Amino acid sequence: GEMLNGPGGMMDGPGSLDTGSPVKTSQDAAQRVDTWLGDSGYDGFRVEEVMAFTNGYYLAIEDPDGNGAFELLLDPATGALWPEPGPNMMWNTSYGMMGQEMMGHEMMGEAMWPGMMGGARAAGAGPVTAAQAQSVAQGWLDEYAPGETAGAPRAFPGYFTLDTARDGATVGMLSVNASTGAVWYHGWHGRFLDELEL
Repeated sequence: GEMLNGPGGMMDGPGSLDTGSPVKTSQDAAQRVDTWLGDSGYDGFRVEEVMAFTNGYYLAIEDPDGNGAFELLLDPATGALWPEPGPNMMWNTSYGMMGQEMMGHEMMGEAMWPGMMGGARAAGAGPVTAAQAQSVAQGWLDEYAPGETAGAPRAFPGYFTLDTARDGATVGMLSVNASTGAVWYHGWHGRFLDELEL
């Protein structure tokens, strides 16, 4: 269906884009979403990475300057596209629920997550760097998923997302808040299948 409210409309929730046909490959997923970005007013934005999981495709989107912008999920069975839950919606300072372009606040009221956005940072603590994010992520994995290692962080507005690996093979991902250092493991992807860097 057509987007009704332009940029930011993607945050209206599951099925906000229904391409109407199944998606067969990571390359197809990338092309589908690149077309949607252009059609939706995200001029110069592009798919940077596609990861295929048993529960669907994960896509990292970058802005015209080559910076991480936001993260999307694509259902291969239906072609439905929606914003990734969790950090992408709750921590993204430009495109998430706290950002200027956010629409559809009814989806998950801010009141559900007191203190998650800002305010939780220790006095005097500066923003989390990429290196610190990787260290924080690794410490979390050592405790909660021993044997998993944190990969290189990709910066998004307000947070980092890192792939996790076990025995050299990608198994999942987690995010680290750039203000608080909080960790949010992405438990919704299923098993990793393959990766396409663009």
